[in-house]
Parts: sequence; structure tokens; C-alpha cells
Amino acid sequence: MIAAVHLDNFLFLLFVAVAIFFQLLTRVATKTGRRPDGDEKRRSTTPPQTPRPTTGQAETDEDRIRKFLEALGQPTASKPPPPVAPRPTYQEPIVLPPVEPRPVRRSIRSPLPPLKTRPPEVPAFRVHEGPPPLATMTEAEVAAALQPASSQPISKPTEARIDIVSMLKTTSGLRDAIILREIFGPPRSLQPLDLVGNV
Repeated sequence: MIAAVHLDNFLFLLFVAVAIFFQLLTRVATKTGRRPDGDEKRRSTTPPQTPRPTTGQAETDEDRIRKFLEALGQPTASKPPPPVAPRPTYQEPIVLPPVEPRPVRRSIRSPLPPLKTRPPEVPAFRVHEGPPPLATMTEAEVAAALQPASSQPISKPTEARIDIVSMLKTTSGLRDAIILREIFGPPRSLQPLDLVGNV
């Protein structure tokens, strides 16, 4: 790991050194290219330009198009394209006289037959009888009900013994045990990291 970090640093420094080297090469090349004899060689290789007309007359569109086509390499004897006709700027829209709408008579007809009967009248409310009154208790019954629970014998419910080993041997029993642990166990945020599992 440490060797990879050092290799990355070395490669970065190497790229910086190569960039600086290329900058030096371009500076040296531009200094040598600015000699006066180099400028003369460059000027002699450029094609001669056609002189512009010195007269005060404005060039026509045909002359400009001909020169443009010559610059593109078209033969001078070729006929220039015809001039473009100007587009009309505005056409007045045709306005038609307003038309009055015709009245349309429609009769709305229901697809259902007309209603000839009335629904039966429902009374506004009904009176219901309340629950029957409670039976009165005697004082002896009340005293017996209020006796402390310690004086009454406690019957132990039969405990169902669960054999955990036999339950964990089956897949359904193991699934039930995992579900019960998720339900009754501590919340996920309070479990240690090794018990949470790899998600």
C-alpha cells in the first residue's frame, strides 16, 4: 500500500517534468522561428492576392460572387447563380364577414321512464328499549368479591415444556426461533455490530 502511494507521487512528478520539458521545447522553437530570414521564406510561400479595385466604384454582387467562387476553386467561366428574389414582407390576411350562428333546438330526453310512484315514508326515528336493569347484589356477595386474593387458593396452570434442541433441528423451528428473537430481542440499534450481521 505504501509503495503504491510512493509510485503515484513519482508518476505525478514525472508528468510535471515532461510538461515543463515540452514548454521549454516550444519556447526554443518559437524563438528560432522569429528570425528575419524565416519571415521572408514564409512570405514567399504565400499566394499573391488579387489587387482590389482602387476606383471608388462599388463592386456588384456578381463580381463578389465570382471572386468567392474563384476562392473556392470554381472555374471563372461558370455562370453565377441567379439572384435571389426578395421575399414579401407582409400579406394582408383575408377577412371573411361574420356569420350568425343558427339556433339549434334540442330536446333533452331522459333514457329512464317518468317517475309515477313515490317512495314509502320513513319515520324520523325509532324508539329502542334499553338493556335490562342489573340484578341487585347482597352484602355477602359484595364482601366475598372484595376478599383479598391471598386467601383464595392459587391454581398453577399447566406449563407446556418446549424442547429447544428438537425445535432447532427443523427448518421451520429454526425460522420461528429467528423471528421470535427479532420480535422479542433488543432493537437493532442496541445490538452489537457482530450480531447485526453483514448486510
